[in-house]
Amino acid sequence: MRNATRTLVLALLFAAVAVGGASSATQGVLHVNPQTVNFGTKPVGSSTFKGATIKNTSSSPVNLIVTIAREPDDFGFVVPPTTCPVFEPAPLAPGESCDAVMRFSPSEFFAGQDQLAQLQAQATDPTTGAVLETVLIDFTGRGK
Repeated sequence: MRNATRTLVLALLFAAVAVGGASSATQGVLHVNPQTVNFGTKPVGSSTFKGATIKNTSSSPVNLIVTIAREPDDFGFVVPPTTCPVFEPAPLAPGESCDAVMRFSPSEFFAGQDQLAQLQAQATDPTTGAVLETVLIDFTGRGK
């Protein structure tokens, strides 16, 4: 009986791993590089531009939109040079990528404080509109 119980437990564990693997296959539609963009410490009054590349890693086209999730005063979402769709979803073909760019302009008011801005990239199915994946991109910086 003990061996039968052990065999059943192992079979259930393997089944759980297999199911988990199958469900995670639908994840990973978008690859973001880098996931966190660090502006470092910049002088008050300066402006620096940095971004992240978002790539469709699936084998099918998706609709992509990039929106502001959190934007403190010292950050700005910049269109252009952002090449990702920002006003409404637009197609992103398999293997295609775009850039999401933020500006960091530290002010005296926030000098010495770590700041966090976030963009949200969302991929949806072009036919059904179902959300396939949502990714947050962090932008950090500090004024001096």
